[in-house]
Amino acid sequence: MKKNNKGFTLIELLAVIVILAIILVIASTNVLKSIKSSREKAKYTAAKEIVQIAEAYFATKGNDDCVKVEDMVTDGFLEEDVTNPLNGENRSNSNTLKDQQVCKSDGMKAQDDYEVNNNTYKFDGFYYKLK
Repeated sequence: MKKNNKGFTLIELLAVIVILAIILVIASTNVLKSIKSSREKAKYTAAKEIVQIAEAYFATKGNDDCVKVEDMVTDGFLEEDVTNPLNGENRSNSNTLKDQQVCKSDGMKAQDDYEVNNNTYKFDGFYYKLK
């Protein structure tokens, strides 16, 4: 009499499930890191665009040292739905832009960077203070 040994044992099935779970954990952590990195880059890009627009504002409106983001919106330099670099939200969803400002650095070109502890972006001679 021949015994029919078709199919998998419980141990083999559990081993496959464990391997798939490990692959899923590794893949999901990489995806989450990628999402976080993309959000940070989007905030940085939004801040850089606002600083570039502020540079045009300074050239047009005069030699003030700082300009509020709300003033740039009011004067038509920025659109109403500008993205807030502090939290990534659209202006229509958040009122936190009113205290944010772009200021000229003290005569020196600032190297592009972001200081997490005081929420300041620095770009080409300007700094963008987020409050």
